[in-house]
Amino acid sequence: MTTSYNIVLKKPYISKKIEASAFKTVLASTFQTAYRLYLITNDIKEVQEFGELEHEDYSMIALVRTECSAVSDAKRQIWAIKHLQPLLRNKPRYTLRCSLTHKMSNKEVYRCNLTSTNQQEIYDQIQECLDDVNNIINIHEKIN
Repeated sequence: MTTSYNIVLKKPYISKKIEASAFKTVLASTFQTAYRLYLITNDIKEVQEFGELEHEDYSMIALVRTECSAVSDAKRQIWAIKHLQPLLRNKPRYTLRCSLTHKMSNKEVYRCNLTSTNQQEIYDQIQECLDDVNNIINIHEKIN
């Protein structure tokens, strides 16, 4: 059966700038590394798993990815460094991905992808995905 995890989606905005001591590392790194440091500084998890499945016939991927946009002090700091400016193009959004795959045939029997800026919509879809996966597993158990 599925095990669900309580996840907390934070607002998809990076507002705190990186401290001067860590910023030296950013100057020598790619913008992707800088983005991860901004996420850590702002206490935002980029990828959160919301469910797990323990079943001999099926495997499940269930996660929410948060893409953040820079605002306030962080935006000014990013704007000042030329190689970090691609971060200014990021749009704030959440991407939910849930799929159920049959292990023997490697066929995907369920898939749900949703991109949204609305936290509540993501929370509602998480519950719907877990319910759908449980229904598929229950039907499989009845057949076998």
